[in-house]
Amino acid sequence: MESNGKTYRLDEILGKPIVISSDKKTRIYGLNVKGREVAISAYSESESSKGYFHRVEIEYLPASMYLINGSCTCESFQYYGMPCKHMLKVRNVYIKNRDKINKY
Repeated sequence: MESNGKTYRLDEILGKPIVISSDKKTRIYGLNVKGREVAISAYSESESSKGYFHRVEIEYLPASMYLINGSCTCESFQYYGMPCKHMLKVRNVYIKNRDKINKY
C-alpha cells in the first residue's frame, strides 16, 4: 500500500468516485469485499493543504467496525504509523453510504 507523503490535486486523480462525502472532502474510488473484510481505496482532503488530497487505503471489518490494515500518504501516518483522521473519515463515509455503495 502506498504511503509516500504525496498529495494529489483532483485533476491528478483518475476515474469517477463511487461516492463523495457530503462535504466533498472524502471520495471513495474503489471497493473490494473479501469475505468479512472490505478493502476501500479513497482520497481525503488535506487540512493543511486545501485542494490537495491524501491517498487512503483501508481494510475494514464491518462486523466490529475495526480498521485492520491500511495506509495514508499524510504526515501523521508517515510519522506514527497508526490510523489517522483520513483513514477514519474514509471508514465513516463508507458506513454512512454503505447501502448506496453496496448497490455499486
